[in-house]
Amino acid sequence: MKRKVSALAPLAAVAGLCLLLSSAVYAQPVTEYHFRTDRISAQGEVTSIAREGDQYRVTLNNGMYSYLIPMSTVRNRDIHVGSVVRIGGVVNGDAVNADWIAFSGEPMYARDPMYRGVPFGQTGWLSGTVVSVNRRLNYITVRDDESGVPVKIDVRNMDTKRSVNVWKTRAGDHISVNGSWENRDTFDGLRIQY
Repeated sequence: MKRKVSALAPLAAVAGLCLLLSSAVYAQPVTEYHFRTDRISAQGEVTSIAREGDQYRVTLNNGMYSYLIPMSTVRNRDIHVGSVVRIGGVVNGDAVNADWIAFSGEPMYARDPMYRGVPFGQTGWLSGTVVSVNRRLNYITVRDDESGVPVKIDVRNMDTKRSVNVWKTRAGDHISVNGSWENRDTFDGLRIQY
């Protein structure tokens, strides 16, 4: 007895295979890294602190932002005027909605775990440690927190009213620079915070 095969059988087989493969993809855990161009990682000494509902409004000794830190983020640690902290969060106007805090002496103080470097062609906050300062040529060099690669920061277009005095930074200082890439190894710094 001869069996009749439909012309659509090969198409049905391919569709079944695609369905099978796609279900295997969905079964795998997905790791996502969301890049936020408005994320900042800043450090300094707490100069003022006020409780506002279930969060603290903190001001550091350098920079222009106030940091809104949920009490659940601080947990049972003692935050007070004089505490030296690193705060990570998202810039929202003149405030930062913090989602991470570390105190000096804690292992996490050295690096914000949620920081991602600024991809080439985008604008955002680049964080790193100052390696050198060249006032004559108007740039500083920092080692990017994520990649560890030295990056030249061009400060000729820097907003001097809303930035720290970049010429007072020293090797070893941690800074965050808002700007965009001029080319693959030079970042145009528009605003600089500790």
